[in-house]
Amino acid sequence: MPSEPRTIINNIAELIEIPSVSSVSPEWDMPNRPVIDRLAERLEASRWRVELIEVPNKPGKTNLLATLGQGTGGLVLAGHTDTVPCNPERWNSDPFTLAERENRLYGLGTADMKSFLALAMAACTDVDVSALKSPLILLATADEESTMAGARALVAAGRPKARFAVIGEPTGLKPVRMHKGILMEAIRVEGRSGHSSNPSLGANALEGMHEIIAALLRWRERLQAQRRDKAFVVPFSTMNLGHIRGGDNPNR
Repeated sequence: MPSEPRTIINNIAELIEIPSVSSVSPEWDMPNRPVIDRLAERLEASRWRVELIEVPNKPGKTNLLATLGQGTGGLVLAGHTDTVPCNPERWNSDPFTLAERENRLYGLGTADMKSFLALAMAACTDVDVSALKSPLILLATADEESTMAGARALVAAGRPKARFAVIGEPTGLKPVRMHKGILMEAIRVEGRSGHSSNPSLGANALEGMHEIIAALLRWRERLQAQRRDKAFVVPFSTMNLGHIRGGDNPNR
């Protein structure tokens, strides 16, 4: 029989309590290894063969592959262990302590997506391994919320090779067969120092970036008008200008 709901909630709480923020900003970024170690401990105690795969050139970042059964193909239950950054002062409760209110669970990663990892383990509690014709694989990756370094490392290594996959991202319990891709890029504009008394002697990088942003916003409008897919709630490509930094003094 699968794990009782209270046991599952306790396991979710354990994962929420371990901060594993992933960010392209070093001041926010954290290792995910403590979460991986907790998962590995529970999986090894439940008959899974566990392999920890360190992400190259990313200290503290680790992927986990756990397998039940033998053979090729099989089903992958895939999730990521990292979360986005948060502002604790804007929460009604500690984001790293699971809270239950009005039959809902609150904590950083409850929906996206530490809960899925706990649920996947619970769902496989009583699997008859001898009856499996193909392996059952649990995959937990690093850095999905930032650089996708964990998934990229697995692709480069050709792992895992399975026939099917269920990715436990939050979808309102509706089956989803497509997912939008993502591209994150940075643009750097270099100017030439001058003085505010005669700006024409310099080249203002901020003004150059302003022109670039305006062009990007026009391109975004064209994308949204030309490419649409009604299968998605947001039926067009989105673009977010998420971070800008520049300038050093008002008079130059």
